[in-house]
Amino acid sequence: MPTEELLTDEEMAALLPETPADEAAAERSRRGRIVPYNFRRPDRLSKEHVRALYMLHDQFANNLTSSLPLFLRTVSEVTLISVEQQSYTDYVRGLSDPTTIYTLSVEPMRSVLVIEFSSSIAFPIIDRLLGGNGQGPNEVRPATELELKVLEGFLSVVTAGYIDVWKPHAKLETEIAGRETRPQMLQVVPPNEVVATISYQVQIGDAKGSMSLCLPVALLEPVVDTFGGSAYPANEGASPEATAALLRAVSEVRFPISCQLDHLPIAVGDLNSLAVGDVIRTNHSVDKTLNVCIADATKFVGKLASMDGKLIVQITNANDSAGTKAAN
Repeated sequence: MPTEELLTDEEMAALLPETPADEAAAERSRRGRIVPYNFRRPDRLSKEHVRALYMLHDQFANNLTSSLPLFLRTVSEVTLISVEQQSYTDYVRGLSDPTTIYTLSVEPMRSVLVIEFSSSIAFPIIDRLLGGNGQGPNEVRPATELELKVLEGFLSVVTAGYIDVWKPHAKLETEIAGRETRPQMLQVVPPNEVVATISYQVQIGDAKGSMSLCLPVALLEPVVDTFGGSAYPANEGASPEATAALLRAVSEVRFPISCQLDHLPIAVGDLNSLAVGDVIRTNHSVDKTLNVCIADATKFVGKLASMDGKLIVQITNANDSAGTKAAN
């Protein structure tokens, strides 16, 4: 007689009806695969897209931290806080009132971009652009049309940096389409439209405030699939135009330069009796070298000379390399 084949445990379990405990376990397993979805606030961007947007806008913050001190002539820092997708209504409700809002048309997407500056940072920037030291008003009030116009100089620096950080993905062109100081008056997309909102903390001198960007998903969808693991290639150097602009800005920065002669002791009585026209004779020989300092740091070595009837210092050594420049 042939040997009968035995059923395995799995085959036996499949033949037997499920017990209530098995049914409960299967139900729990099915529920574990259910993902909650809010139809009023749908997620139009994947986690990978949001992560790429975060990296791109973090690079934008770093670029502003480098460029704003040259423009405003004070210590400036921009820090990325968050990148979220939410309904347009929720974004508007989260804005302070009053605030400063600019609407920009964006080509070739035929869409809009909203940039908002809180009053706590907008007014100090306006004050600096007008020659002040960055003070804000004593009362809470919306900015006037003239103040909004002045702030456009700062906005141009921000938008130029934003266009530059988008270059690996799209060539954007922006133009101011509107200005508002009351969030409830701002209507650029339908209330339930999904938007990506980017929040920053901005510090200009002693003033601190916030800046936010609102990007309709309709603006992002044509280019969002071009995002890779890095929103801005790390090996891509600065463009020649950006380098030239940075050099032009740095070339206008002034700093103190001084030359150190040998120290000369003098009595307090002689110092108090000094008057205009008196001559102090030093022990420094004409042939002896002297240090040329930028601020308090010695950077060059030079010697005393004359040119066109003026006493000058001729630089003879800079970092072990001889030079021939002269400083008055």
